[in-house]
Amino acid sequence: MRRSGFKMRFIPLCIAALALTACSSDDTEAVNLTEETSDSETTGDDSSGINLDSYILAVAPDDGVFLIDHEGDTLFEWDMDGDNLGNDAKLYSDGSLVTTIKVNNPSIDFGGYGGQFRKINADQTIEWEVSYSSSSYIAHHDVNYLSNGNIIFPVWEEVSSSEAADMGFSGNFDIYPDAIIEMNPLTQEVVWEWHTTDHIVQDYDSSKANYGVVADNPNKIDINYNNDQTDGDITHFNGITLDETNDLIYVTVNFYSEVWVIDHSTTSQEAATSVGGNYGLGGDLVYRFGNPLAYDNVGEVTLNRVHYPNLFDGNKMLVFANNKYNGQSAVVEYELNPPYLLVAGQDNEPSVTWEFTDSDLYSNGLGSGVRMSNGNTLISEGTGTLWEVSASGEVLWQNNDYNRPWRAYNFPVDDPAIKALGL
Repeated sequence: MRRSGFKMRFIPLCIAALALTACSSDDTEAVNLTEETSDSETTGDDSSGINLDSYILAVAPDDGVFLIDHEGDTLFEWDMDGDNLGNDAKLYSDGSLVTTIKVNNPSIDFGGYGGQFRKINADQTIEWEVSYSSSSYIAHHDVNYLSNGNIIFPVWEEVSSSEAADMGFSGNFDIYPDAIIEMNPLTQEVVWEWHTTDHIVQDYDSSKANYGVVADNPNKIDINYNNDQTDGDITHFNGITLDETNDLIYVTVNFYSEVWVIDHSTTSQEAATSVGGNYGLGGDLVYRFGNPLAYDNVGEVTLNRVHYPNLFDGNKMLVFANNKYNGQSAVVEYELNPPYLLVAGQDNEPSVTWEFTDSDLYSNGLGSGVRMSNGNTLISEGTGTLWEVSASGEVLWQNNDYNRPWRAYNFPVDDPAIKALGL
């Protein structure tokens, strides 16, 4: 059984009070807790504030997928049948795991590629497996398994340099902007799709398509915002969340340092236009936040590279901001206010209501933040550490067992998914 290399960090209140510092330009106080007074093992009681009534799903592309407790013991490990994990794996109430798998010898192999999806039952049998990969496109990073049995995921699509030039792209190289695909994994039918290339604006070449004033088109995507990304990976979606209640998709767009919100109520035909759907915008962006510079707008920049749009409690979102403080990451909580509206020249940014950072917290890729049932936050630092921190920013628990943890999810010990696994 796998044992943990984690260390516990307990900080007396008098020292913790001195360690609280405001280290950002945000109104929200950023918490730095760097003093240590002792290392100890978990004792089994909850006087430390650790959420011991929960288990952690550790998803680590280099290692596998593990359900662990706060002692670091592995309670359940999934069999990938000799294949390499793409990035994501999510556990559902029937004990099944839906995961991304890396295809062999892909034509598009940016970091985070997958190309294949698999549903693994609680007894480790494979329910279904489906691929979405070719010489000109590949599924990558993340997947949501929907209540209707479909899966939804981001895709890199190749656009040749000549095609990109016709769109008004200023670089002279092939690009790979993102798309979103919803598929029935049993029939492999694509039932809905959205493409970045249908919703762009550019102010580079008035003789080309999509020409306009970027600042006047907040619902459009400036194709030249990241025009120096010479490998062509100009957007780099790395997380997708579908709010089925409101039929809205949230994606973290790493190289735009933004979260984009897209109307999923459209048909595929409407999603290719600027008309239709519940918001009347077709596939144009319903909302965006984190980096108003990406569309020449006003407002505070609160993200610099970003992973995992974790929507919870209806209108709150945690994201992992990879490089918010120039070599230091943060987990940022936003208060969202739907129905959304984007207005040119107006501050459209949501309120930051909580943030955690630490001088030891940094990952230039990967990463996640999850709110636990007792109010603590579970953080996956992509460079190798899982953290549990209190609402006040106290570091309660760390685990260093995994090389590159993509995400960490939290489950109460009595969750139906845990019971379905026989634990």
